[in-house]
Amino acid sequence: MEELHKTSIRVSDIASQYWCERQMEYNYKYGKKMTTAALKEGRMLHEELEGEVNVPIILQPKNYPDFMYKSLYTSYMALDALKKNKKTREVQIYGSIMGYKVVGKIDQLDLKDGKVAILEDKTRASDNVPSDNQRITHRIQAMAYKKLIDDIMEGSYTVDNFIRAYHTGTMKLTEEFIRQLDALAISKELQNIDTVATRFFKDMKTFGKTSDTLYIRYINQFTGKEIDLYKFQYSDDEMQGIIKYVMKYWSGERKSMPVPEQEKWKCSYCVYFGKECTVWWQQKVL
Repeated sequence: MEELHKTSIRVSDIASQYWCERQMEYNYKYGKKMTTAALKEGRMLHEELEGEVNVPIILQPKNYPDFMYKSLYTSYMALDALKKNKKTREVQIYGSIMGYKVVGKIDQLDLKDGKVAILEDKTRASDNVPSDNQRITHRIQAMAYKKLIDDIMEGSYTVDNFIRAYHTGTMKLTEEFIRQLDALAISKELQNIDTVATRFFKDMKTFGKTSDTLYIRYINQFTGKEIDLYKFQYSDDEMQGIIKYVMKYWSGERKSMPVPEQEKWKCSYCVYFGKECTVWWQQKVL
């Protein structure tokens, strides 16, 4: 954590460890070298889908406390949309795994048969269905989100845990940001990070349970066409095994792992191959 200058683990980091842990680490060490166009297409699609469900909240944070407030307030309002519309988008979720802060943003939550169903959207450059190697990272991401929500619903991760972990009690919003909140007619009572955090955690618990069925929707990033809707069942045993494996890296018990030899074909798609990473370079991946 110290080496990568991180104070929390993103759920997407955990998922990326199952594609190539070394690549995930190098993304932090050397900066993400991804195609700008691909990122832009995916972001635009997510924003378009969010606008179809949630009321847009236009706020411009000026510092970290402002950013934290916006994240919590947007997620709090997203839960309100879930109650009213049975569907919501872009919910920031916080939690803890083995004492480490974990954070992520869930693409979509649906109310189905009295339970909250988690759906993740993945964009693709073609209509081809993803391989099993690609699916596993998506499965892990969805399962991790379920664990974080379940921990809140069951009371093992509370707003008090959140406040202590992020020291929000000492955070102060900027005057400019407060003027923005006033312009949106957000009550003075709610113009406080701890208050909106309390509301968010309380509302999350009211939904009761999450569905054991998790969904991954694959979408063509250029046409917006749905390619495939993949669903699978959550396994607590599998999740515990994942936690045990990934946390040995974050706790410093082991170094980052490169892909195994049978998966070295992945190196052909990695920008670090032959430069920062030479594990399989001598064999020149075909």
